[in-house]
Amino acid sequence: MKKITAIASAFSLCVILIFSITTHSAGSEISADSQAIEIIPVSMPVVTYIPIEEISESSTEEIVKEELLSEEDISLIALVTMAEAEGECEKGKRLVIDTILNRMDSEYFPDTAYEVIYQPYQFSSMWNGRVDRCEVRDDICQLVKEELEVRTNYDVIFFTAGCYSDYGVPMFQVEHHYFSRYE
Repeated sequence: MKKITAIASAFSLCVILIFSITTHSAGSEISADSQAIEIIPVSMPVVTYIPIEEISESSTEEIVKEELLSEEDISLIALVTMAEAEGECEKGKRLVIDTILNRMDSEYFPDTAYEVIYQPYQFSSMWNGRVDRCEVRDDICQLVKEELEVRTNYDVIFFTAGCYSDYGVPMFQVEHHYFSRYE
């Protein structure tokens, strides 16, 4: 036991010496015969410890959502949803949102909202000028946030107005949009 204590004391002294040497300001000297070691505090990042039992399920969902999409991404998805599905019912709008989110999750499409939305010839409203006549609405941003938590549909990847697309496997129709999955 004394050997472990001696090793721990020697280790602590080494750590203090290394800390002292690395934190001294330029021009300071450390002499081998010094009895006391001056320790200069170093500015360190503050790490907040929160006991796991104090973290609620809703706060962890908020942390996860923040990591997934920025407010800018949420607004962009809401804008495209307005441009693509302004006249559609709420379920139709949610499915357009899901199409974007599902593409972000798919190995066959880009990983970011911006790249999915601006991928050439994917969302007609982005290249035909329709998006320029729309604005971001708070209620649609709220739908995006809700779909981030629990999606209406995890399979929709394609949609078109009027008929099923030549791409994907047809799934169902909601008002004027026809939705398909990838495989």
